[in-house]
Amino acid sequence: MDMGGKGSSIYEKIEKAREHLEAEDTAREKILALTREATRLSRKAIFKIHEGDLDEAYRILDAADKVIEELLNFKGTHPRLYYSGSVSSAIAEYVEARVLYAYRRDEELPSYQELMVEPAQYLLGLADFTGELRRLLIRSLSRGDHASAERALKLMEEIFQALATIDVPDALATGLRHKVDVLRALIEGSSRDLLYHITSSNLEKSIRSLLDKLVEKGGV
Repeated sequence: MDMGGKGSSIYEKIEKAREHLEAEDTAREKILALTREATRLSRKAIFKIHEGDLDEAYRILDAADKVIEELLNFKGTHPRLYYSGSVSSAIAEYVEARVLYAYRRDEELPSYQELMVEPAQYLLGLADFTGELRRLLIRSLSRGDHASAERALKLMEEIFQALATIDVPDALATGLRHKVDVLRALIEGSSRDLLYHITSSNLEKSIRSLLDKLVEKGGV
């Protein structure tokens, strides 16, 4: 009894399946290489942004744009691979870098449509961006720049309040709930740090003012 069907042997059917899997494997290797490169470039851009070298960060992000564009091509041809965890992580890192760059340039933060990424990828990257805001806040406090620290904290709070309203299954935005919980802790810690520095600064000013008055009166 011929189980292979008319005009096609079981061998030919298996060969077609093998060819499909081999093509899938080739695409997988290419996607892995692209995700590694996208992650590397995004992290390098973030480092340059924190250094204050925005021109170099722009150049790096321009290269990252091209890598992301290549990745996006796989959405239509290999959707199963494109929506894997490694791709989402790499694109979230890219979103984080792009949003941080806009923030440091005092520009409006880009939307997921402008970055041409999926909503879940965008939200994950935005949640990670708050960690970079925390770094900026700490550096601002170390310089005594309370205004910049307050600006960073305010945006952290705005992002948290918006993300906290999202109630979707974890499968649609894997890890988002955990990131929101982490963000809550970041805000609490940042608020304490800001309050401590402002209080310390005000106390120091009061003490100096008092000493100056005592010196003027000849009391010291």
